[in-house]
Amino acid sequence: MKILHCLSTREFAGTERHVAELTAFQARSHDVTLLLESQTADFRTGGDIAHHIASAVRIVRADWRGYLGCLARLMYGGSFDVVHTHLGQASIRAGALKKAGLTGKTPVVGTLHNAYRGRSYGGHDGLICIARWQQADLPTQWAERHALISNWTIPSRLDAQQRAVVRSTFRQKHDIPQDAFVICTMGRLVPEKRFDLLLRAWKQAALPVDTYLVLIGDGPQRSCLERGYVVQDRIIFAGYSTDAPAVFAAFDGFVLSSTREPFGLVLLEAMAAGLPVCATAAGGALDILGHDPACLVRPDDVDALSAGLRRLRRQSAQVWDLSSYDLAEQARKTEQFYHRFL
Repeated sequence: MKILHCLSTREFAGTERHVAELTAFQARSHDVTLLLESQTADFRTGGDIAHHIASAVRIVRADWRGYLGCLARLMYGGSFDVVHTHLGQASIRAGALKKAGLTGKTPVVGTLHNAYRGRSYGGHDGLICIARWQQADLPTQWAERHALISNWTIPSRLDAQQRAVVRSTFRQKHDIPQDAFVICTMGRLVPEKRFDLLLRAWKQAALPVDTYLVLIGDGPQRSCLERGYVVQDRIIFAGYSTDAPAVFAAFDGFVLSSTREPFGLVLLEAMAAGLPVCATAAGGALDILGHDPACLVRPDDVDALSAGLRRLRRQSAQVWDLSSYDLAEQARKTEQFYHRFL
């Protein structure tokens, strides 16, 4: 099968990791092409999906014709069996070409990495939801043309000795005692992640002095968040990490404070590393932790999050059942979904 994936972003976050891992797996048995923007590096962090694409995947970058022009050239004539879009910008363009009749009989499907928007996906043949809340938000016309296929996590390849090295090295770099209990969070420092609420909850929780909070990530809110930070608060702004999810080996717990995560891939990665977790009860976290309600707290509630941090401090390493978040199985379901429209 010849598959064209379309993504128009300039960063490397959860969606980009999803695309990199899915295309790499599909390229084992299919002819896979990925259309990207001419520049894909995040100007702030340097994160770039191009550094994570498997060699078997053909990368095409937008040129002087722009992304739409290059997409039209690739789609014209039906040389691909299926076109698979990710996020709004690429989806709007592919949908417009579909409506204009420039794609022939080639089906266009999209993965919803955020909320459904008719302007982005109205021209698509099928939609993949990654969480149940997205299914609930779909208009009725999509009832027979969508599927629920969640994200996945790839188990860490680090052995016990390697994990110990990651743990020791990270703590030395940031002047954290080796025997401290370290809670981490990870994501772009933007308002919807509610790191401001997390910092308030951290101070309110008044955890023991051997407990540290590490924020991994960068973004426009960083300077504002750091402004009220003092050393005595035991809060570390570690910046953008290029070795996620391996870096989770350095920590003892994970907290997710977002108002709502579309899926919560970072939560899944923390669980794969054996960390106890605390997450807001909204979005994809409800799917992931539906059988572990004690790990969930009300969104946008500083008291609930503070109590969650205190509970997290009492936890030890855990073994989570993540068998339903297997890449091979989700890739198989995706291929089955393609065949519904061929």
